[in-house]
Amino acid sequence: MTETQLAEGLRLTKAAVGYHLKLLMDEGLIEIERQEAEEHGILQKFYEPFARVFIVDPDHLPDDASRNFIIKTQMDRIKGSLDVFQLYENLHGQSLSISSEFLEDATIEMLKQVRDVARKYEMEETAEGGDMIETRIYAEALKNLIKKYAHYKGYGRLGTHIIRLLNKYRTNQVSRAL
Repeated sequence: MTETQLAEGLRLTKAAVGYHLKLLMDEGLIEIERQEAEEHGILQKFYEPFARVFIVDPDHLPDDASRNFIIKTQMDRIKGSLDVFQLYENLHGQSLSISSEFLEDATIEMLKQVRDVARKYEMEETAEGGDMIETRIYAEALKNLIKKYAHYKGYGRLGTHIIRLLNKYRTNQVSRAL
C-alpha cells in the first residue's frame, strides 16, 4: 500500500503515516515493494511488511497498556485452546477447572514458546503464506506448552493425543513439501 492509501484507510494525515512509515523502515519492519510514477510524475512508493509473520517477545514488552493488550489478546487465544480441553473432558465425564493464575502463567509461557519456536523459522525461505507459517509456529508452541504442563489435571491424556495429532500434521506437511 502507498502512504496515501494507508492514510485514507487509517483516517490519519499523510504526515502522521509518513512519520510512522519512516520509523518502521528504520527498524526493518517494512520495505518498499515497488515504486511507480503517477500521471503527474509523482513517485508512489508501495510498502509491504518485511516478514510474513511478526511474533511478540514477552521479555521485551513495555510496562504500559500495550503490554496488557498483547497479554489479553494472547490470553483469549489460550482460552480458545483450553475450551477444546474442557470440551474433551466434558465428553468423558470429567471436569477441567482452570485458575486465573494458571491461565496467566500459561499465556506468558505460550508467548515464550511462540517466540522460541519462531526463531527456528526466522531465516527459512518458504512459499507458505503468513497464516500457514503462524499456524505451524503456534501448533509447535502449543505442543511444547502441553508437554510442560502435562502434570496439570486433564492435560496428560488429552495432551498426549494432541501431541500425536500435531506430530502427524507436521509429518504430512513435510512429506507434501518434498
